[in-house]
Amino acid sequence: MRIGIDVPPNDANGNLLDAKELMTRAKMIEDAGLDGIWHGDASYYRGQYTEVDPFQWSVLCAAATESIEVGLTVLQVPLREPVDLAQRLLTTHALTNGRFTAGVGAGSTFRGAFQAVHVPYDDRFRIFHSHMDKIRQLLDGEEVDDAVLPPFPGARGGPRFVLGAWSSPVSLSRAARDYDGWMSSSGLTNIKIMGEGIRRYRDLGGRRAMTTTCRVDLRAPNRKLDEDSPFTLICGPDEAAERLNRLVELGFDDVCLRFVDERETGSRRTAQFTADDLATIRSLLPKDPRSAVAA
Repeated sequence: MRIGIDVPPNDANGNLLDAKELMTRAKMIEDAGLDGIWHGDASYYRGQYTEVDPFQWSVLCAAATESIEVGLTVLQVPLREPVDLAQRLLTTHALTNGRFTAGVGAGSTFRGAFQAVHVPYDDRFRIFHSHMDKIRQLLDGEEVDDAVLPPFPGARGGPRFVLGAWSSPVSLSRAARDYDGWMSSSGLTNIKIMGEGIRRYRDLGGRRAMTTTCRVDLRAPNRKLDEDSPFTLICGPDEAAERLNRLVELGFDDVCLRFVDERETGSRRTAQFTADDLATIRSLLPKDPRSAVAA
């Protein structure tokens, strides 16, 4: 199983990372032998951004590294105009030399994110599917609503698209049929639902199966992982290795880890990582010989 790391946008004092600091963290992840560098989309809450621009973030991480996958978990497609979004996706795909993977979804966490940009929340799924149809056409060089984006050489078709969705049969069917993979959320579901979802997904012929927002704090004491609780690696290293092997047995191809400090609450709970932390994570599972980028 491939292991990716979610890079927090802030330092230990809560200040936004500058470009050099972000690139340093990205290189640390690649140097540790891990498989992906991931980040969530910008979310709006009460009119304020809580994350950085995902495309600028992705390009900087790619510029600091050589071959590791760089991706988003999950781009909220309905919050943007599709022609502009297609251009940004195409540009990021070209600038990262094909290492960029876009997790995409309708968005469902905060109704306020939609109110902030005057998009009807209840229409988010219809808007998402309509936008993705237009985006795919534009990435193929087709004209859509008088707009044309001639693809850069070698960039036609754009990046890999992985559908971020719950485990409903409709969503899993779309992920298997129309996308390059399915992206679930460890932090917002549990091992029981994840297991049921991946079985349905594989039965539908789905290929890549990912789980993201998996919180990790290997300093935390071991505790029983309840079937109805979020799947985390908030436990010691030996227990964490057992939990990751459980994901492997279920059939997941990727896990994306988010460092937290279990002793903290609120915004302080997001934790920084060191080279030693990354080396410990790398030691939990054998290196997966498969490359998502090459695939």
